[in-house]
Amino acid sequence: MATPPPIDPRADAGAQPVELVDVRDLRAQTGVSEHRLRHIVGRLIEVATLVAIDVASITGAILSYLVLSRVYSDYPVMLDMLWQTERQWLPFVLLVALLMLLRNGLYRPRETRPGGAQIVAGLFLATVVVAIFSVVTDNERFTTYLIFPYTFVVSALLVSVLRGTLNVLIDATARLIGVERRVLVVGEPAATRSVEAALRDAAPGPGLRMVAHVDDIDHLPDAIAEHSPHDVVLARPPDDATMLVALEACRPHHIRLRVVPTAAGVLAHHADYVPGLAVPLFDIVPPTIQGVDWVVKRAFDIVISTVLLLLLSPVLLLSVLAIRLTSPGPIIFRDERVGLGERTFAMLKLRSMVSNAAQAQAELEDQNEADGALFKIRNDPRITPVGRVLRRFSIDELPQLVNVLKGEMSLVGPRPLPMRDYELLEPWHRRRYSVLPGITGLWQVSGRSNLGFDTLVRLDFFYLESWSIWMDIAIIARTPLAILRGRGAY
Repeated sequence: MATPPPIDPRADAGAQPVELVDVRDLRAQTGVSEHRLRHIVGRLIEVATLVAIDVASITGAILSYLVLSRVYSDYPVMLDMLWQTERQWLPFVLLVALLMLLRNGLYRPRETRPGGAQIVAGLFLATVVVAIFSVVTDNERFTTYLIFPYTFVVSALLVSVLRGTLNVLIDATARLIGVERRVLVVGEPAATRSVEAALRDAAPGPGLRMVAHVDDIDHLPDAIAEHSPHDVVLARPPDDATMLVALEACRPHHIRLRVVPTAAGVLAHHADYVPGLAVPLFDIVPPTIQGVDWVVKRAFDIVISTVLLLLLSPVLLLSVLAIRLTSPGPIIFRDERVGLGERTFAMLKLRSMVSNAAQAQAELEDQNEADGALFKIRNDPRITPVGRVLRRFSIDELPQLVNVLKGEMSLVGPRPLPMRDYELLEPWHRRRYSVLPGITGLWQVSGRSNLGFDTLVRLDFFYLESWSIWMDIAIIARTPLAILRGRGAY
């Protein structure tokens, strides 16, 4: 027996019959899909975990100071009493700290979330705010104000370590259960190789797998249907038609579309809108480090370089003795490099090659393995045995701290190129010489061996456009790990 059709309750009142809508269709129309719900729940869990880490770290830092101060003063440690004393102002401290971390983007999704520099900056600002508030409202609360620098340092360490541990555990779990992000790259093979290598080398989160690359944008819809990628990356900046095709292909499947920018695209991020004209125009303002920013960066360079020279002087002394005893020639190699304003200077290095290395380079040009203007041979025969060790750990770069003190270099900046490489640059490459060159920089911490030269120059432009003292701190903090991974300075 056939099932009768559903009855419209308004039919008896003379109303027109209406079509009943399936609840699943209604949910789809309102945009609340199962995929979207999973994403929202996942983000809530992620943010809640990060907040829990931050709250526990800050609370632990404060309580540890109170315990240590009582132990140092030979007072009995009673945690209940300490907690009762501080719980009235602890919520305010946590609120300020969490707001500062939120302001610095520390609760964004993993791939766009900044790291240690922004953690330090956020907690530093929170410490300053709480300290000022405490001084203004209750001068007698603290017997010593050492609690502020102590809490800042310890909480910054705890937050950084615990967040880093969480990321390691998430990545390990994702690899263990086979979670991965499938990436489809669009562009000519020559353009996609460096992009694919860079993504594999440095992308955070679960492992990336390049499922395919497409030469022709017209084939993108078919490739998406076949491979079901999570991300589509355009290896070359597209024209309007290409961008629209890519957007239309990705939008129905909720696929994230990403574009590798040109140098002009990076510089255009620093632009001022010109109002009142019939055609929308932007003034492209060349980014430079000047004024107060220059003073802050220069003071930072002088202080940190002086400290590093004092701390590393035993390493320098041992290296000097090793060079003197194993290889004839000068200990310090003065290499002519191009610096700020395209002016030349003598960059200092501990000699790691034979004394006639410069003359022998011409005979090795056909063995060059680097892209673009660079010259690099993986097993350069000119390097001495001691020099190989010095270069492996970038010890040969330490004399450049003297260049920093002389104002010829900075700790962080675009890497200065030898004259041979400089003469092969294209005109647009030379925009990188608007700031002091650096001992380390984005080249060193971004997987230089896997990147094409044009991409490296775009990293220099990104540094110019995005500079902050916290960015310098983050690059310096990442440099030792980059050296251990074999990405030493050039």
